[in-house]
Amino acid sequence: MTSMALVFLLLGTINAILAIDIKVSVDNAQLFTPTAWRNKLYYVSKPSFSSFADANTWCAQNGGGYAAEIDSTEELWVLQQYVPSSKLDRIYIAGTDAQKEGEWLTQRKQSVLHVFDWYDGEPNNTGGQEACLELYGNLQGRMNDCPCDKLTVLRPVLCEVDLF
Repeated sequence: MTSMALVFLLLGTINAILAIDIKVSVDNAQLFTPTAWRNKLYYVSKPSFSSFADANTWCAQNGGGYAAEIDSTEELWVLQQYVPSSKLDRIYIAGTDAQKEGEWLTQRKQSVLHVFDWYDGEPNNTGGQEACLELYGNLQGRMNDCPCDKLTVLRPVLCEVDLF
């Protein structure tokens, strides 16, 4: 009986710690209300960036995360439900085909991406300059290839952080 009470106490403490961490993120005026799925916390920046590198650095400096890496169709579905709530048009996520056109890798681990939900006609590498990934927030979170830097239309970033 005592050990069972200790387990509940520990679980309650862990939940309280996670709730506090999430609340701190929610209170931060630099991001939209975060969402959690499995062992990940996702949050969208309010600042927008002219390069993927700057956006990814922002994730690391604001919550210790990285640009969201979509690893499964379930994760993509969760994020496609979350992203439109930010009411943003375009949002950076992890992914680049800069090394080899059409072979999409994550910037952080250089692991191959296998899950895509491209918007009609994408990816199209317009002008040979589109080597990064974004989600269209206003088009059901569908994917688009976009420039990695020197953007004329600044983009926020969808960040991901491991909770445990």
